[in-house]
Amino acid sequence: MKNNIFLLLFLFLGNLCVAQAPHLFEHTYPIVTTQNVEIRALMDSVSVDSIKANIEHLSSYHTRRYDSRYIWEVQDWLVGRYNDFGVDTVMLHDFPVPYFEQGTADNILAVQWGTKTPEEYVICGAHYDSWNADGYDPDTIRSPGADDNASGVAGILETARLLSRCTFDRTIIYANWCAEEIGLVGSAAYAADCAAQRMDIVAYFNLDMTGYLEQGSDIHVNLMYTTQDSLLGKYVKRFSRTYFPDMRIWQDWLAWGDSDYSSFNRNGYAAIHPFEDTHASSPFIHTRQDVLGVSVNNLEQCKRFTELNLGTVATLAGLNHDGVEETILPQVAVYPNPARASVTILADDGLQHVTVVNLIGQTLSQKEAQGNQFVLDTDAYPSGIYVLKISTKKGTATRRLVVW
Repeated sequence: MKNNIFLLLFLFLGNLCVAQAPHLFEHTYPIVTTQNVEIRALMDSVSVDSIKANIEHLSSYHTRRYDSRYIWEVQDWLVGRYNDFGVDTVMLHDFPVPYFEQGTADNILAVQWGTKTPEEYVICGAHYDSWNADGYDPDTIRSPGADDNASGVAGILETARLLSRCTFDRTIIYANWCAEEIGLVGSAAYAADCAAQRMDIVAYFNLDMTGYLEQGSDIHVNLMYTTQDSLLGKYVKRFSRTYFPDMRIWQDWLAWGDSDYSSFNRNGYAAIHPFEDTHASSPFIHTRQDVLGVSVNNLEQCKRFTELNLGTVATLAGLNHDGVEETILPQVAVYPNPARASVTILADDGLQHVTVVNLIGQTLSQKEAQGNQFVLDTDAYPSGIYVLKISTKKGTATRRLVVW
């Protein structure tokens, strides 16, 4: 959670005015009045032990400051976790950091491709960098960041662990942002790139600080969104009241800081941020005391926020009728990889289409294919990393392609 006392008035006015950019795409959202059995089962599968283990690991790094040497280790660990879950495609999104020539770790994008409308995206994300302003050397100062924001990252990881077993109509992206603490830098760069490429993001769901509960309070949700995104807010509130009828949820505003949902809102996308409490959030963030047991003092609340995130994302993405059953994917080979002038694609079933996608999700081309072999000309693509979506009669597989 970005927090700067000197920007208090600016951020408050920005939340009311600057963040309300016109939507690039208009979408409707379901009105949830009854519980879906499959969605309920997925939400009930959220594990407190899994969330706790991920918070413990993330806060065990000496620091996760964007300018520390440890941030690269955190990036690699997160990439490994998404790969362990079997998410279709895990990509890195590089971005510049103002006044910091050394650069920082990348945004992490774990992409689960939709089966019916893959060009429409539902994104949920949380920043993985931490902060402690009590010192100047980023490699020596302790910054565990358990609540801010290991708790949010743990919720996204748990969402990915469970939803990666299912198939959805729309594409889901599980995202982790870097350099949030110095001004939402990572998410702002990605959202701007998405807007420039006219990427159709149906909604962005943010998790940032979910683990602190003031003594004597009940678990509740302060839901932050602008008037521009009132339809998305109505959807989340109705969903929450249907699945958690005893939990209070209401719209609120955070006057003393900001988070990554604003990056998407300011670039024309509907975005929302459930928060632990705008008036009684953890007093330990940005200090050495932001640790499990002190700053994260209620794991059941972390679980509830994760359940809400998972359920709203799964519902909006369109859970297929196959439910939680695993699908049989086609066997596909891509060679040579890296490629120069062309790449050959072999499949064990009849090929139908080969789609080339860049690292921000933009479709660059879609070619029809027949038989079990297809040669793709790569001369037209600049050197870099791409994603191939290979459709066959059996289903769709994704492969990473490197072009020299």
